[in-house]
Amino acid sequence: MNTLHELAQILSRHSFASERMEPTAVPRLSIFRADHPTTRTPGIYQPLFCLIVSGRKQVFFGEKISEYGTGDCFLVTVNLPVVGTILQALPGDPYLALCLDLHHTTLAEIAIRATVMPDLRQGNDQGFQAGTATTEVIDAAFRLAQLLDNTQHIDVLAPLYERELLYRLYVDLWGRSLHAVSQANSRLSQIGRAIAWLHEHYATDYTAEALARIAGMSVSTMNRHFREITALSPLEYQKRIRLQEARRLLASQVTDVSGTGYAVGYSSPSQFNREYRRLFGESPGRHASQVRSTKEQMQQPA
Repeated sequence: MNTLHELAQILSRHSFASERMEPTAVPRLSIFRADHPTTRTPGIYQPLFCLIVSGRKQVFFGEKISEYGTGDCFLVTVNLPVVGTILQALPGDPYLALCLDLHHTTLAEIAIRATVMPDLRQGNDQGFQAGTATTEVIDAAFRLAQLLDNTQHIDVLAPLYERELLYRLYVDLWGRSLHAVSQANSRLSQIGRAIAWLHEHYATDYTAEALARIAGMSVSTMNRHFREITALSPLEYQKRIRLQEARRLLASQVTDVSGTGYAVGYSSPSQFNREYRRLFGESPGRHASQVRSTKEQMQQPA
C-alpha cells in the first residue's frame, strides 16, 4: 500500500463531503473533500500549502487554467481570488486534499536555522505555484496527518511534523517563494500589505499613489510586482474581491441585487451586472433567483 493511498484513508476517516475547508484537531491543518464533481466555485485562497491526495481539480488563476491530480501540490503565498472546479470525485473515491496554512514565524525560524540552503531559483514571484510532490514531502505530510488518529500526541509532535513539512517545501520545491514569505521586507511582503488593504477596503475607491505608499514602493514598481504575484492589476484584483463578496451576499440573501452592487462598491448597476456575468457566467439576478428557488425547495415538507 503506497503512502498516498494510506494518506487518503486517513483524510477520508476525518472528513465529510463539505466542499469547503474543514479544520482538523491539528493546528493549521485542514482537509478539503468532495464526493462529486463541482461547478466553477469562486473563493479566496489564503497562504497555504495543499497536497492533492486523490481526485482531480481545475484552478483558474488570473487568466490561466491549470489541472492537478493525485500527487500534485500547490503553494499560495498571498490572499488570492481563484475559481476552482473538482473534475474527478466519486462517493467511494472522493477528491481529497491536505492543506496546511503557512505559519510565518515557523518559516522565518527555518530560514534562519537551515544548514542546507535552498536553491533560491526554485519557485518564482507568483502567488500561486504548483508542482509534483517529492517523496520526502509526501512522507512528511503523512506523518502530520497520522496525528488525526493519535490525537494524544498532537501537542508534542504536531509542531515538529509541521516544521518538517515546511522545511521539505523550503529545501525541495519552493525555496525562493518561502524565503520571501519569511522576510518582512521582501517584495512579496510589501505587495501583501497592499493586498491586505484591498481586502479590508474592497468597497472603497483608492488612488494608485495611496496604495503604492502602503506597499512602500513607487507606483510603477508596485503595479509590476502586483501583477507578477497575483496575475492581476490592483484594480482587477479589487474587482474580483468585490464580485466574490457580492456572490456571498446574494447566496446569503442579505440584500437584493441592486443593493448588493452598491454594498460592494459599484455605483453603476449596469457595470455590476456586466462584470458579474463576465466572471461567473450568469447575471446576479439569475443567481439570486436560483438561491431563492433552492431555499424554497428545501423548506417544502417531505
